[in-house]
Amino acid sequence: MKRVAIGFLCLSLIASFAVAGLPAANAQQSSSWNGEWAGHWEQGQGAQIIFAGDDLIGIYWRGDYISETHAVLSRGGAVVAISWASGEALLTRDGPLSAHIVIHEKGRPEASFAVKKDH
Repeated sequence: MKRVAIGFLCLSLIASFAVAGLPAANAQQSSSWNGEWAGHWEQGQGAQIIFAGDDLIGIYWRGDYISETHAVLSRGGAVVAISWASGEALLTRDGPLSAHIVIHEKGRPEASFAVKKDH
């Protein structure tokens, strides 16, 4: 009887470790930001956000590339907080190929619009 109880205990532990190693069915896995994300061209103030993997390497906004940007990804990578000398932005993924950005700049009204991954 003691061996049977120990066997069931071992089997339970093995099963719980196996299940713990699997992602939950409803867990959202973030994809890499790698590539170019663009939008707002129809409004005359187009934006382009460029990533190499999950590293921000450039932002085109208000007709020029912004220098000295800094970006931090949220845990899970679904949100990127971006800052530069005269402003900041929050880029949030809406799906594998879509996101939206909210831009705050000193002395300017807030800008908010959708961006899509460029192919």
